[in-house]
Amino acid sequence: MDRINQWYVDWRIRPQLDHAGIDFRVLYPRHLQITGPKVRVHNHVHIMALYDRPVRLSVFEGLGEISIGNYCIVNPGVRVSSASSITVGDSCMLAMNAYLSDADWHDVQHRIYAPGETAPIVIGNNCWIGESAFVGKGVTIGDNSIVGAFAVVTSDVPENSIVAGIPARVIGEVDPSDIITRENMFTGKETYAEFESKYFSELLRHNSFIYWLKTLVIPGGRD
Repeated sequence: MDRINQWYVDWRIRPQLDHAGIDFRVLYPRHLQITGPKVRVHNHVHIMALYDRPVRLSVFEGLGEISIGNYCIVNPGVRVSSASSITVGDSCMLAMNAYLSDADWHDVQHRIYAPGETAPIVIGNNCWIGESAFVGKGVTIGDNSIVGAFAVVTSDVPENSIVAGIPARVIGEVDPSDIITRENMFTGKETYAEFESKYFSELLRHNSFIYWLKTLVIPGGRD
């Protein structure tokens, strides 16, 4: 299945992108929707898209651009919609249903024509955008910061900050000297391939034909 997925990514997805770096992976790539030009993903970007939670990377009529940095992970339901510019730094995590939008899409008074008012979004390195969080136009999020689940970010976030709420406010700090990022998985002593192999070996270590039959007849809490 992995080989079929990768073949589909190379045959169908890569040609839609202005740039796709090495080790670009998409789980269930048929549910990744790319609209418009100037969409770029860099090295070791991994995307998971599901039938009921597609991932959408959309540039409005060629007016905007999207750039996703090295080592990023994009989870199901994420939407990135640009009519200006959206830049996501290295080693960022976009959690399920996060939404980045650099435009209002309609003016307050004149509601006929899109995209309305626009302003670039810049997300620094090592940032984590929580589940169902919204990041609006003109926002810059500093390095290492975390946006809490369901937060609405309408103003800049200082680096090394934790923000939450509607509108988002600083509620904590991150120690930048003690962060383990996704980049470490690829550049550390243990390669990502080794990590992945060990992870799945541990996850599937109980699997056997007899165990599979047992789960059908007497399922347990781990099944």
